[in-house]
Amino acid sequence: MDKKPTNKFKFIFYIILISFCLVYFSGKTGYYETNLQKNTLLTSEAIKEFERDVALGKAVDIKDYIKADVNDYRNSYSNFGFYVSKSIDVVLTDGVSKITKFLKTLFTGE
Repeated sequence: MDKKPTNKFKFIFYIILISFCLVYFSGKTGYYETNLQKNTLLTSEAIKEFERDVALGKAVDIKDYIKADVNDYRNSYSNFGFYVSKSIDVVLTDGVSKITKFLKTLFTGE
């Protein structure tokens, strides 16, 4: 029985391609915006309660009417990813500005 050799590069490429397509289409269809909107919108019951409290002259605070859970997803991996991303941004921004400054001095003769 001959086993066909698997190409790991193709497999990884297809996994990345499928993941990209899933994230892209979920973003384009508004899936994330819909979930965010569900967490931040006042429900009709909360609006009615708010209007009732305003009509009665009670002190109102938005925290009393929004019941949204706030999850903290920070961990060492996300902090490291943020650090790497920020470092890349600084390097690219400074690098582009230095290259443009060099090209400017090269062509203007200053």
